[in-house]
Amino acid sequence: MPTTDTELLLHLPDEINYECTGCGKCCGGWSVPMTQDDYERITAVDWSQFDSRYQMQDLFREMKPYESAGTPYLYAIKEGGDGHCPFLKDNLCFIHSQRGSTFKPSICQLFPYCFNETPSGFYATVSFVSMGVVNNSGKPLNEQRDYLEGKLKEFKTLFPDHHPNWSNLKLAVDKPLSWDEYLEIEKEMLHIWAERDKPLDLRFLAISDMLLEKFKGVPVVPPASVGSMKNLDKQLLVALYKIYFPHKKLGRGEGDFNAGRFTYQMLFEGVFPGLRLRSPTKSYSFEELAKIDFPEDKDVEDLIYRYFHSRIFGKLYFGAGFGQLSLITGFHHLLLTYVLLKQNSKIVALSRGAGTPSYLDVVVAVRTLEKRLGETSVGGYAAAILELLLFSPGRMRRILSNT
Repeated sequence: MPTTDTELLLHLPDEINYECTGCGKCCGGWSVPMTQDDYERITAVDWSQFDSRYQMQDLFREMKPYESAGTPYLYAIKEGGDGHCPFLKDNLCFIHSQRGSTFKPSICQLFPYCFNETPSGFYATVSFVSMGVVNNSGKPLNEQRDYLEGKLKEFKTLFPDHHPNWSNLKLAVDKPLSWDEYLEIEKEMLHIWAERDKPLDLRFLAISDMLLEKFKGVPVVPPASVGSMKNLDKQLLVALYKIYFPHKKLGRGEGDFNAGRFTYQMLFEGVFPGLRLRSPTKSYSFEELAKIDFPEDKDVEDLIYRYFHSRIFGKLYFGAGFGQLSLITGFHHLLLTYVLLKQNSKIVALSRGAGTPSYLDVVVAVRTLEKRLGETSVGGYAAAILELLLFSPGRMRRILSNT
C-alpha cells in the first residue's frame, strides 16, 4: 500500500552505516541517467565558464528506448575516456561544487539510498557499490531518520507510479504466503543470520533448512554426506557467473535472465567450452578454485554479513523485490550469489598473482555483484527455470561443500 507524507512508514536497518568518503569510485562504470528536468537544468549551464576542459565536449546523450523503458530517465551523461563521469573532478562532483547538491542529477542525489515499498511501508537500504557503504563509514542509518525521510520523499517524487506488486507471495511455487506470514519468517531468517559465532556457510544452510521445514511441515535432517557437484550444478554456476561477473562488456540483454539466452547458457554453453569460470585473461575450473582458501577474516565476514543482511532486510531477493521468485528459490539464489562472490574473489586474487583473496579482492567482488544485481532483470520464463533449478536444498549443500 502506498504511504502518505503524514504516515511515513520508513523502516531502517540495524548495523548499516553510511557517510560519503569522497573517494569518487561510485562515479564510474556507467552513464549517469537524467530525467527531462535534470537534462534541462544541467544543460542550461555553460560549464566551460567554470572549467575550460568542458569546452567543445559532447557531455550528454539520449538514452536508447530499451535503456529508459520503465524509468523516468530520458538522457544520460556520457562516460569520460577514463570510464568515469566527466563531472568528477578531484574525486568530487563538479556540479555539486559549483551549484550545490540539489543541482545534481536526481539519481545522484538519491545515491546510495534505496527504498522498497511493501505492504508494511518502505524499507531503506544502501547500495554496496558505494565505498562508504562497503566500509560502513559514518553514522548508523537508524540515527539518520529525518534525513532519510527527506530522501524517501525525493524517491516518491521521482517514481510516483512505482508500487511493487506483493500480492503473489509464495513460500514455494505451489504454496502461497501472506505478507504477515513472511514477516514472521523473516524474523527467523535475520535471527539465524545474526549468529555471528557460526560460519557464513552454515548460516546460509540453516536458513535454507528452516525454510524447507516451513514448506514440508517437518524438521529437516541434514544428510550425512552430500557428494561432489554434478554437471548441472556447475552449468548453473557458470551461467549465473556470466551474468553477475562478466569477463567482458555485456551487450544488450546479455546481463538479463533472458529466457532464450539463459536457457542456452544452461543447456549448451556450459558443456562445450568446459565447465569453467572465466576472467578477462584466463579460465578456472571449480576444482582449481576449491583448492584456494577463502579468508576467515573479521573484516571480510563483517562485509559479507552486512551485504546479505541488507538484501534480506530490504526484501530485494524474492517476490516484487526480484523477479517474483518464491521465497525459497529467492533465498537459494541469494546463496548462490554468495558462492559466486567467493569464487570471483579468488579469481581477482589469482589475476594479480596472489595465492589467496584479500579484503580488497572481496570488496571488488561485492561491488561488482551489487552493480550487476541492480542492472539485471528476470523474465517470467527465466523465473520458471530458476524455480525448477534452485528449489533443491541438496543442490545448495553440494555447491556450498565443493566451492
